[in-house]
This record gives sequence, structure tokens and C-alpha cells, in this order.
Amino acid sequence: MSKTRYAEKAPRPVRLGDWLRELREGRDLPLRAVADATDMDLAHLHKIEQGQRLPTEEQTRRLARFFKLDVTETQARRIAEKFRQEFAENPAAKEAISILAEEAGAYSTERK
Repeated sequence: MSKTRYAEKAPRPVRLGDWLRELREGRDLPLRAVADATDMDLAHLHKIEQGQRLPTEEQTRRLARFFKLDVTETQARRIAEKFRQEFAENPAAKEAISILAEEAGAYSTERK
């Protein structure tokens, strides 16, 4: 009897918009309340949550402050999403990520 092995599905990356929507819904907040508190257009925030737009650096800062998140981590998620949107179909994207990861490792050990 042969055993068929199925590759486990990699977890779906958490997109910036999905993450922000989960934060908002987890706090039981309407979209309008977040838009008002962060001085953003309601339609623009909706498009960010839908993955159709990216927030600016300033909008990302305001969202991080509103949700009491680390600004650097939130900005990193925005940059990662921007990279996904711009390079997802590029076959060199994975290699670029590997290069960045190697550089990040080198920097973290050199800083000590």
C-alpha cells in the first residue's frame, strides 16, 4: 500500500489590509470611527483594508498610534505589502528577499 504525501499548505501571509481590518473588528470599531480618528477618508481606509491601496507613511503612523501598535513594525508591514504588490509576479522576488534577510542578519550581528 503506497502512502501519498501531500505538501502542507504554507500559511497565507497576513496582508496589511486584512491585519488592519482584524484589529478594527477585534475592537468592535466601525470603519468610520477609525477613519475619523486617523484623519483618513473613509473610502481610502476601506480600500486599504481591501488590499486595493496602501496607506502613506504618515497614515501608517497614525494607524499605529490609534491601535497602540509599534510604529516600526507597522511601517515594516506597509513596506512588505508594497513589495508584494510591486514584485509578487517577479521570479527574482524570492532571491531579493533572501538577500535582504542575509543583510539584516549581518547588520544585527555587527551592531553588538
